[in-house]
Amino acid sequence: MRRIQDDQRTRFRPPAARRAAICLVAATALLAGAVPGAELLEGEFGNVDLGRPLIEPARFPTIGELRRLVARPEITTVLMFKLFAGGDNHHLPVWSEDGLRLAFQQSDGRASSSKLFVFSSLDRREPTPLTDQPGAYDYMLRWAVNQPLALAFARIDPARQTTRIYLADDGSAPRAITANEGRHVFPALYRRTDGIWRLVYEADGRLMHEAWDDEGPVDRPAALARGTSARWSRDGYRLLFALERYRQGKLVAYDVALRNLRTEVNRLLPAGEEGVVRSPTWSPDERYAAYYVRSPGDDRPWRIRLCPTGEEGTARTVGGDVVVNRDFESEGPAWEPSGRRVWFFSNEHRQQAYHPLVAADVASGELLVVDYPRRCTTPNDLAINPATLVPEMAFVAHDGLPRDLFLLMLNHY
Repeated sequence: MRRIQDDQRTRFRPPAARRAAICLVAATALLAGAVPGAELLEGEFGNVDLGRPLIEPARFPTIGELRRLVARPEITTVLMFKLFAGGDNHHLPVWSEDGLRLAFQQSDGRASSSKLFVFSSLDRREPTPLTDQPGAYDYMLRWAVNQPLALAFARIDPARQTTRIYLADDGSAPRAITANEGRHVFPALYRRTDGIWRLVYEADGRLMHEAWDDEGPVDRPAALARGTSARWSRDGYRLLFALERYRQGKLVAYDVALRNLRTEVNRLLPAGEEGVVRSPTWSPDERYAAYYVRSPGDDRPWRIRLCPTGEEGTARTVGGDVVVNRDFESEGPAWEPSGRRVWFFSNEHRQQAYHPLVAADVASGELLVVDYPRRCTTPNDLAINPATLVPEMAFVAHDGLPRDLFLLMLNHY
């Protein structure tokens, strides 16, 4: 294993990915303090205030420092700041598919309440609560595929003791999609180019499908297969999901499966071992699935495994003793936009309460370890912006008693 080394060098190109480049200009504050007497270019601003607390040296960087940092071949942290802290614990940041919006979950210390918030843009000082419904327990947020302004989530109604799926477009009030009986969880929302919405969710161990357009229902709710935690493919014709395996009426293991909605056939992927599976996730090019797995039994460590989604290949473990959210189901392993690596936190690399970033190369399995400010401890729920060239990573960690939401930027992948 090599530590913080990479043979790929990313050059600074201001015209490309304008928003990402602007973010990275802000990102050199972490290292700026190491360069005394920094010089400004003609027309460059100094004493810029980001409006959010930086975790380490607070001086805004110069463009010259930024260029030198981006030219370094090794991957390193250039900025980490606290995006939001509200006195309660925060969980599961989730990027929209265009990388412009970030949603997250907030709960009290006992996880007996849960609210959802959205940053419609990261230049906003405060996020917007998704709903002000008193007593509602909202969680399991998923952004829509092919419609970055829409999202779906699950809401527990404490009075009825039911769980329903809700949908919200940008700026609109959430509306219930499923019936008010039963337990409906793990929504996966897709919008076709012809305006038809398609929703898949789990209802008591089965994947259910509904479809509608502006005029009303297109298909009646129908059961597709046994399974949970479905994810749409980009073309809308396949579902990646976890398939429960029973023996004599008892759940004994899971498979990872693909559902072809055209042929109505399930195909088991070469998951490679028996165990409990969580949160299967497509790679950006959809050639692989990554998922959490652990052996049967209490308190067994979670691992990350990769399996190809094509007809050939075998599954393999790429991360051991990985950190997952024990209070809420995690989104799934975090892919960088190129699909080259999967990123995570691991107890195998922790140093007391500090866990560095770990990335596994898909082709070689080689591990990369990247440090960030050690002031932040017990991190969790890593989410990588799927659209920016500059690595932009959101996760939660402790900087004091509550678990706050942080944004971390690296110099390149």
